[in-house]
Amino acid sequence: MQRLGIVLLGCFLLTRLAVAQSEQSWGLTSFYTYEALDGRRPAWHLLHLGVQHHLSPRQTLMAEIAMHQRFNRRDAAVALEGWATLWSGSYGNVRLQYVPHARFLPRVEGYVELYQSIGVWELALSFRPRFFSGETVPTLGLAMARYEGNWYLRTRMLLTALAGHTNWTQTFRARYYWDPPLTYVDLQLGYGRGVEIVDVGPVLQAVRTYFAAVRIQRFITRAVGLSIGLSYSDDDLFIRRGVSMGLLQRW
Repeated sequence: MQRLGIVLLGCFLLTRLAVAQSEQSWGLTSFYTYEALDGRRPAWHLLHLGVQHHLSPRQTLMAEIAMHQRFNRRDAAVALEGWATLWSGSYGNVRLQYVPHARFLPRVEGYVELYQSIGVWELALSFRPRFFSGETVPTLGLAMARYEGNWYLRTRMLLTALAGHTNWTQTFRARYYWDPPLTYVDLQLGYGRGVEIVDVGPVLQAVRTYFAAVRIQRFITRAVGLSIGLSYSDDDLFIRRGVSMGLLQRW
């Protein structure tokens, strides 16, 4: 707990230093996710709290804390994430997550993604390394997207290496905006062969996977919004059915 407290304090100080000279908007996101597993396995739970600050129209910084419960164990994670416009038609996203006492999550997880517009298309390249005890699992992503009216359409291919083998997953997303960027309905589908955490240790395994998810997010007042999502996945070893509920605030 002492190490977790130090990390949280560091995240708070870093956030305060980064936004000290800014007077732009703030946002707070909290949500809870419940996933029921087949075979009388214990359910998975996720509690998440995140705060974000728009440093400028081109820069956003976020700090998060999350409590994961799986396999009758708990992992607490803290993360920092940033978005920024880089040059004409390009922007990037960087994220770093740390788990002080990892039982099933990676102790450190990074994520970086670069977006570039070419005509009506948006291309993206991402890299996600997960550092488990004794093993590193890298994932490379290649994506293509475009806007059609109020629709944002995207497909992404993920390549994940484990034990010398490369596993491939394809995802599809269709998002309809009522009031961009925060009010929308989001649909996702995916299939392929991914690398999943199947037990504490952690135990990693490449599994055939199919998944689908839908999420609706809408602000009911100028400052308060609600989010609800449903998900389904068949990950070879077990089937998961999930529901997520969230509260959003901005000021």
